[in-house]
Amino acid sequence: MNDISINIIDSIIMMIENLDEPWGIKSINSEHIYMNNSARLFTNTPKNFSIEGKMDEAFPTSWSKLFHELKEHDELTKIESSTTRVIEIDYWNGSSTLIPYISEKIPLLNKDKECIGILWNAKKILNINPLIYHEKKAVNILKTYQESSFFSKRELEIIFLLQQRFGSKEIAKYLNLSPITVNHKLQVIYQKMGVNSARQLIEYCKTYSLDNFIPERFLTPGVLFITK
Repeated sequence: MNDISINIIDSIIMMIENLDEPWGIKSINSEHIYMNNSARLFTNTPKNFSIEGKMDEAFPTSWSKLFHELKEHDELTKIESSTTRVIEIDYWNGSSTLIPYISEKIPLLNKDKECIGILWNAKKILNINPLIYHEKKAVNILKTYQESSFFSKRELEIIFLLQQRFGSKEIAKYLNLSPITVNHKLQVIYQKMGVNSARQLIEYCKTYSLDNFIPERFLTPGVLFITK
């Protein structure tokens, strides 16, 4: 177990094994030691795959290709000797769409305040603005899908960009559409919502939980480091 005693491991496992949130333990060398059942489901790790002693790149999962960034997060946690957070984007929990999660890593320190291992967990992003993570403004669970077909996929992309304060010309350039096409779609969106301004659109989005939606096309698998 390297420098982590069996007693410490057993104590941590007792605390996290039955939690609903994904929790796991890694060694000082970034080798996996333990995952609770929620973590296995979250990481899409097969039941018959033995994780003990495995590095991230050894996992038979889509996120294993991010092992360089994941190792960098481990190293940052060890250097800082404090909890560090990143946004990890992948097909978590067996999802068919990309989902961003906040990954939190907590250093396990010995009596000399030296990092001897890492405790990690993952949480759904709670965020009023999907483009930037501000913990103090957390209000809603970020979603990458909409069950209703009231708005088309393209309309939802435009609605998302409008909430980020994009103008019609910026939207046209970003989505590779003509300004005329964007203006037409804006009129259709306004009619569907029954609104007449961008301010009313934003209020509509808050009312109908579109303020916590981000179209999958704006996400790519990866790790985004959060600056303090």
